[in-house]
Amino acid sequence: MTEASLSFDRFFDSMESLADAISESLQSQVTIEDDNHHVIGYSSHQFESDPARISTIIGKRVPDSVIIGLRKKGIMRQLENTPHPIRISGVMEVGLGPRLAMCIKHQKEVLGYIWVVDAGNLKEGYAENVVSKAAQIAARYLLKQRGWKTKQTQVQEDFFWKLLTSHYGTEQDIRRDAGADGIELPSGYFIGVFEPDRTVDNHFLLKFRQTAESYSGVSLVFLTTEHNRIITMFTFHYPIEGTEALSSYMRLLVDQTNKHEDCRISGGCSLHYSEYLSAAVAYMEAASIAEIKRLLPFQARELLLYEDMGFWAHLPAIIEQKRSRNRRSPLLYPLKEHDRVHKTDFVKTVAVYLTFNGNLKESASFLHIHTNTLMYRLNRIAEITGKNLKDTHYRFSIYLDILTEETRQLNQWFAEG
Repeated sequence: MTEASLSFDRFFDSMESLADAISESLQSQVTIEDDNHHVIGYSSHQFESDPARISTIIGKRVPDSVIIGLRKKGIMRQLENTPHPIRISGVMEVGLGPRLAMCIKHQKEVLGYIWVVDAGNLKEGYAENVVSKAAQIAARYLLKQRGWKTKQTQVQEDFFWKLLTSHYGTEQDIRRDAGADGIELPSGYFIGVFEPDRTVDNHFLLKFRQTAESYSGVSLVFLTTEHNRIITMFTFHYPIEGTEALSSYMRLLVDQTNKHEDCRISGGCSLHYSEYLSAAVAYMEAASIAEIKRLLPFQARELLLYEDMGFWAHLPAIIEQKRSRNRRSPLLYPLKEHDRVHKTDFVKTVAVYLTFNGNLKESASFLHIHTNTLMYRLNRIAEITGKNLKDTHYRFSIYLDILTEETRQLNQWFAEG
């Protein structure tokens, strides 16, 4: 038997003890990560270290700058596609010195990574042998943990759905079940709803979770799916005032997912709540934003927070009421008749002008006409209707009628534009 096989021919109850064993065999610093680059074990030996390892251990996760730097240079791809340890010369621009590294895998599935600091003392062949044996042990440990996490994830999902569907009668019942299931509930939370224009498969969900968990200062409490909808509960580690931090987090999730998964995903977030009996209400708030974005994707394109919903929150009910009464808008009738008889675009002109908040330059640009032409049209519209779009009541009323009665045509105009 070799020295390496003797060192690892025993039971390891944690990744910390495995990291220490590797470190003792190689006299070097060791870090073990899971597939999301969270630290699950690092050696306790005190040696000189580089900035990347220090920040990784302090933050319990590899900094994004290091991961991005390694991916840009193709190192992560090489590591994940090589069945044995590789030596990395270092990426000093992100503070990473030379390493001996190996991807921990089960068949083709990435489970994690082992990183050994290479200070020039790693004996070739022997060091690779140690890391290879350690990776086999780590793979068994991570697979076992993954099995436990799968069960725990199911328990958490069941509990989350009970919250979302008003299963509980009292806050005390919620706290009791959470404690029994080992679920830690933060003092306050938000509910987020996200709807991509592609299928939510396991790969998509994994990448979305990684993005959701990468934002500093935010904890993802629960995540589940329903058909093609992702539902989350999250909390901030610190008190937030205003909506800037919340908007930044929601925008990050939407923008990063759109970029990395080559899709379009819309998102909506509830108000802040501290009572878990309100989770169903929070879910309805977030879901109502997704509904408005489906109904009017261009008009609601910047909407992310329920706090900013305003009259949009009442639009679905207004549409339902209008449909039940089956009475068409008297405000739109003269313009629609004029468009039909004279082949004009006055309803479209009003829709665009009001969507852009009366901005002449933006409206004219969208309509591909000169601002003088737009001014002429607005004057003609006032002559035909006997109403002026500067009148707040008329302006709001006709815009509401366009939104609710001409929804399909409106979306077509803006899709073409």
